[in-house]
Amino acid sequence: MVKSTDKIQRWCGTFRAVVLGISGLVFSFLIYHLIINGQVRYIESESFNLLWESEQVSHGMLFSLTLPLLAGMLLSVYWIIRLLKLFSGGQFFHNNCYTCYQGFIWTKIALVLYSCGLNFFLDYWYHTLYHSNQVVLKIPFGELTTLGLFAVVAYLLKAAKEIEDENKEFV
Repeated sequence: MVKSTDKIQRWCGTFRAVVLGISGLVFSFLIYHLIINGQVRYIESESFNLLWESEQVSHGMLFSLTLPLLAGMLLSVYWIIRLLKLFSGGQFFHNNCYTCYQGFIWTKIALVLYSCGLNFFLDYWYHTLYHSNQVVLKIPFGELTTLGLFAVVAYLLKAAKEIEDENKEFV
């Protein structure tokens, strides 16, 4: 049992380093494209790209609208790194782990909802300027359902751990 726990802890530490490295590369790529090429690469919206190329719209305003997406990506990486740090320290069922699960899940839900709203707003903005784009509200129901299920499972795991701890105290 001890050997397998040590192995899991080492793997979590290694995986944490890999996540940090890949995240660093991705964010470096995004910063490079923003500074050198003048392009925002972390939003996939045709309306955003068309507005970005337009001379009627401020790049600063468009960029500021995408900052919550960038912040959400950074926060998601933070929750993963924090969780893997707890795992590499052998804390697999600690309350802080559940905080990380919940934080990650709620961050992802907020990102999905903000992205939906932002894409709708950008479509509408482009439509009002050029009268040539269809305005569509896309809601990724499957992704939201999956994230909601993850939140419920994390809550149930936390509740089961609390019941197990109470039973140990009782015995």
